[in-house]
Amino acid sequence: MRFVRNGKAPGRPRGTLLIVFLTLSLALAAGLAYQAVDAARSHRQTAESVLRDYARIAAWEFSRRAEGALSGAIVPAFRYVRETPAPAPGAALPPPRIVAQAIADDTCGCGGLATPDFFFRLDLADGTLALTPGSEPVADEARLAGTLAEAAPQAAGVHSGHPYLLADAANTGADVVAWALLKDRTGTPRAIYGFGAGFGVFDEALERTCSDEPLLPASIAGDQPNDSLLYIRLIAPDDGTMYESPVRYPERFSADDTLGAWLGGLVARAAVRPEAAARLVIGGLPASRLPLILGLLLVAAGVGAASLLQIRRERELARLRDDFVSGVSHELRTPLAQIQMFAELLDDEKLRSEEERRRSTRILRQESRRLTHLIENVLRFSRSRRVPARLALSEVDLETFIADTVDLFRPLAEARDVEVATDGGADLSVQADPAVLRQMLINLLDNAVKYGPPGQKVTIGAERVNGTVRIRVSDEGPGVPAAERGRVWEPYRRLERDANGPVGGSGIGLAVVRELTLRHGGAVRVEEAPGGGASFVIDLPIEPAAEASGSVNGNGAG
Repeated sequence: MRFVRNGKAPGRPRGTLLIVFLTLSLALAAGLAYQAVDAARSHRQTAESVLRDYARIAAWEFSRRAEGALSGAIVPAFRYVRETPAPAPGAALPPPRIVAQAIADDTCGCGGLATPDFFFRLDLADGTLALTPGSEPVADEARLAGTLAEAAPQAAGVHSGHPYLLADAANTGADVVAWALLKDRTGTPRAIYGFGAGFGVFDEALERTCSDEPLLPASIAGDQPNDSLLYIRLIAPDDGTMYESPVRYPERFSADDTLGAWLGGLVARAAVRPEAAARLVIGGLPASRLPLILGLLLVAAGVGAASLLQIRRERELARLRDDFVSGVSHELRTPLAQIQMFAELLDDEKLRSEEERRRSTRILRQESRRLTHLIENVLRFSRSRRVPARLALSEVDLETFIADTVDLFRPLAEARDVEVATDGGADLSVQADPAVLRQMLINLLDNAVKYGPPGQKVTIGAERVNGTVRIRVSDEGPGVPAAERGRVWEPYRRLERDANGPVGGSGIGLAVVRELTLRHGGAVRVEEAPGGGASFVIDLPIEPAAEASGSVNGNGAG
């Protein structure tokens, strides 16, 4: 039957709503985290784009200045080539030293050109290559001549003496080769004059481009020198570095600009120093917040998972408590019904014989003991979870104590036609609280009788093992599966087969045994009995354990 309150069906369980809310919270947190990461990524991309724009400005400015500096260094070197009258076809050619002479005559030093390694003249009519006396030897004159002959057509449409630069001429024995074409009177290319040198030949000229004036506008760079903001490189077509600024920075935020075609495809590159982002970009380059956000998400997920586990645990605990209430109610109902029935029979004088009256009195005594035993278990378990009382320790003679406990329990055993036998315990004593120890043994005996078959034999005994006293209660029942042997000591815990069976139970009897054993400084466990049943074992120290507060956390968890 489905109950209805105020005309409405009951809503979802509270735990289900909490799970839904937690799931929605985690989804909301994930969405907000994604938005935060996306916003941070967009901000960073914008800042990086700004830095690359500044790099483009610097690269363009450096390209313009470097082209001017190279022009100022190279053009004077071919002054005499430009001023030489065009020779007649087949006439003698000026010597290659006219280039060296032009450099030597540039007395102002405005170009900043260092002394080249060698000077040459290539006669295009016969392909002969002439070097100035005293020049450095050329690694491969034939290769140099071939390279120059291939480059000559690009100067066919310009006047004599127009300079060109080969910046990928390493296979000729020089890093760079500067050259100019000399035409005869008919306008036919007649000879090529020039010089070869290492990249350092232009260092002085290029250094001025980075040191004289800022490469970035003053509104951006302020009063900072170029070296503190930028890393500058002039790159040859073969990826060789023709020039670089003294301080090197990572080229993460960089841009390129190509110099004029007459300079052989040189590329000017400017890279912005990453640490300078705070000065160049408002707010600086934002750090990645992904690790922090991922960490917070993991924490949120962990909290959510812990909450879900706690909800699941609360549900399980609520179920166990419901089973406990049901089990206790079932166990209370049976003895109370028996007591009520036989009390009414006695009161109404419906028992006609003395034997029937004695039998009724015996049943009343058995059921009242069972009821007392159950109530004591519940009360002791409840007290142990609040403020347990201190143990009243004394020396207990186990042989006598076990015999007395069995005699006390025998009426309950006889009700199920169970024989209880003792085995061992002679000359053994232990420091324990007698009332507490008796309840522990009765709980184990009651458990053995309750879950074992009628007519079985239950054995209880004690022995000394490695400085401890071991008390063992064995039955002939179905036993306890190995996977459940640690869990049977937990509060409200019953085996699945017993929970669904006809035998009632509260699920706290063994939890009380474990709690009381721990307070004595001992330990409990379940083993397989020799006859195939279960053997419940209590190990107690011969000497009492020190009690700081007279209790152990009484949760009974095993």
